[in-house]
Amino acid sequence: MQDIWYADNRDLIKWSVLLHLVRKYNAKKILQIAYYRKSDIKSFEIDGVNHNIPKEIINHFRRIKNIEILKLEVAVHVFDTVLDDRKVYLTESLKFIKRFQDSNAVVFLDPDTGLEPKRHGLQHVLESEAKIIYDNLVKGDVFAFYQHQTNRNGRPWIEPKREQLARALNIELNNLKIAYGQLIARDVAFYYCTKPQ
Repeated sequence: MQDIWYADNRDLIKWSVLLHLVRKYNAKKILQIAYYRKSDIKSFEIDGVNHNIPKEIINHFRRIKNIEILKLEVAVHVFDTVLDDRKVYLTESLKFIKRFQDSNAVVFLDPDTGLEPKRHGLQHVLESEAKIIYDNLVKGDVFAFYQHQTNRNGRPWIEPKREQLARALNIELNNLKIAYGQLIARDVAFYYCTKPQ
């Protein structure tokens, strides 16, 4: 997730879905694995002179950890380490998750785009990463995953990505549920399942 995408319509759906999952599965917290990448915040111009956007403004509108102060019935913890080395990032994110395994959580993987396509980058979660994180959850945790629309040519994308994620996690397809908000942000879907044992 990049700073520039924080607090858009997708976040309205994202956090509504996560709160619903907390209530439905009686989770005690939300752990957001943000797959965070810093954005290049552009400057603005006044009378021909460029100015940097003040840090106070960026911290209000583009600081992804701001969700932690939202008054919810559960705590939200954001893993906002910058993603630049996948191996290190995965190791650190697993340590983060383990710190909160005293009670059930919604563990939310939140990349810019979603699950890896054939040509992937840091904006994607690799299938192997999703599997390792899923395998490290405890019984009753909810695994949740952000997926952005993969094409603009009208072909289906929600079901194919759901099938790919189910295969990656090695779970039955009917155990991986879908949530979305077509009237607000029709280019995103969320997949989720509970962790059995």
